[in-house]
Amino acid sequence: MSTALIITTLDEVIGVKNVVPRIKKEWVDEIIFVDGGSTDGTIEEAEKMGFKVIIQKQKGLGAGIIEGVNAIKSDNFILFGPDGNDEPEKIPKIIEKFKENCDQVAATRFGKGSINLDAGPIDAFGNRMFAFLVNTFFGGHLTDCLVELRIMSKKTFQDLNFDEMSLIAIQQMCIRGLKKRQKICEIIGNEGARIGGVRKMKPLPVGASLSLGIIKEFIHWKKN
Repeated sequence: MSTALIITTLDEVIGVKNVVPRIKKEWVDEIIFVDGGSTDGTIEEAEKMGFKVIIQKQKGLGAGIIEGVNAIKSDNFILFGPDGNDEPEKIPKIIEKFKENCDQVAATRFGKGSINLDAGPIDAFGNRMFAFLVNTFFGGHLTDCLVELRIMSKKTFQDLNFDEMSLIAIQQMCIRGLKKRQKICEIIGNEGARIGGVRKMKPLPVGASLSLGIIKEFIHWKKN
């Protein structure tokens, strides 16, 4: 089974220069960038490194994920952000865990032993709160339902009927995975400090969107 690495970017040229070189090409069969319209040289830097870059037709993390999945040839895919938060060294570890008959594997930033260098007290509380709500409403045991670094097969992704275009896309993956009774596994990961760029997550508007997303998924349980 082949695996692709989908690197999502939006004005992350500093992160691309510092983080992407730590990714060993032999870990995966395919690497592509999906860019949301960078103007800081991110696209040019990725192309200079020899990577294929897809420019999103529609804005939003979820839209980028859909376009990336549609573009790859591999059976499975890993989502990765090069802003310093995701650890490249966890890529082979989530691939190994995925072989244990898991439908999704994520590198949790809030598991026992995780070190978090980016989220402040409010962000950490919010992440734990939304994980609690997702688990309570949809019967999960997740410690992090918002982390991008994860692997799944294209078939598993298609089964989700995924349609969330915005920044809360990852939460929908978790919720719909739980609703479909997918086996969602976690490995212990850490969240590094952001490297350059501008943080995309704004606590209040994103928190409101995450809350609304949980309500919608619960009300429309059978439709998804």
